[in-house]
Amino acid sequence: MRVLVIVTDTYSYGGTCRFLERLLEMHSQQRIETALLVPECDYGEYVALLVPRFSVEVFAARNRVGPDTSPFLTPLFDGLFSWRTVRSWLPDLIVVSTGDPGRMSVVLYYPVPVLYILHSAPEYRFRFLPRCYLQLGLLFNNVVMTVSKAAADSISHLMGIPREKIAVVHNSCKFVEQSVDGRLAVVLTVGHVVSYKNPLGWLAAAQMVIQDRPDVSFVWVGDGEMLDSMRVKINALGLEDRIRLPGFIAEPSTWYETAQVYFQPSLRESHGIAVLEAMLHGLPCVVADTGGMPESVVNGETGYVCPPADSACFAGRITELLGDFALRERMGNAGRQRVERSFTEEIQELKIMALYERLVIKLGKR
Repeated sequence: MRVLVIVTDTYSYGGTCRFLERLLEMHSQQRIETALLVPECDYGEYVALLVPRFSVEVFAARNRVGPDTSPFLTPLFDGLFSWRTVRSWLPDLIVVSTGDPGRMSVVLYYPVPVLYILHSAPEYRFRFLPRCYLQLGLLFNNVVMTVSKAAADSISHLMGIPREKIAVVHNSCKFVEQSVDGRLAVVLTVGHVVSYKNPLGWLAAAQMVIQDRPDVSFVWVGDGEMLDSMRVKINALGLEDRIRLPGFIAEPSTWYETAQVYFQPSLRESHGIAVLEAMLHGLPCVVADTGGMPESVVNGETGYVCPPADSACFAGRITELLGDFALRERMGNAGRQRVERSFTEEIQELKIMALYERLVIKLGKR
């Protein structure tokens, strides 16, 4: 089987990036001949590292789509970006991996089956013509895939894609040995420091907890557009010794092994790989009741779920966990077992390979 994987960006970390690495690893294990199509402007060190690891052929092409591009011109530019490679490489299957709803949807009209993987849900309802455009493209031998039931429901409602055309394959994470020694009074968050991750609500909750527990530290590992402004706010509060934003760290496993509680107050989140990683490291999680996070964190069993705007709820649950070792152990162990039961790489691979078979066998190819 020949599979062309098209990505719309190549950030060096984040859910979309982590999924791409995992996908290429699956292809390597399954001996699937793979090519990667990336925007020319994003062809950098990260993509260069993927090539020798997974023996993939890489095509880089110019794509004129930008932040100000008209929605009516986007399919044209995406088509100019992708068609030449599709025509010359002749894949049996096209996989689109994007975090931008609607991007590269032009490939739904190509004479090749498509698995359109959408890592995020739209923020607004698509208008009538774009909805019709997507619905028509899915009349062919194509399937949309996303990472949670909540994301699938939102995509169906806001983009007009029939729910039966959307497959749900949850994120996964690599197995790690659980470390229980040397944990400190640290509340950890991992991810981009951007508005939809709710850094202001995070800071408000951190202040409340620290007021009751001055021995506790909050750490948010990651970079993003709000990193510098958040550091300024923390310094202005005089809390730089208790609230730390170290920036991007390539391998945050040490922090997972150090912390006692994981905290994710996102305003929207399709699923959340970092939450799964925290659970696998035996951390009880306090998360927002948004997107797919409640599909991972079972309220009262593996952690707590709070309304995203309720910083007092977050602070109360975090304080409760910090003060009760037995509760942390019970919830942390339950969370690890839940990941091992429902969110392993093996389960994710089986589901994706089944989608490949479903799409390609219909054409009589293996």
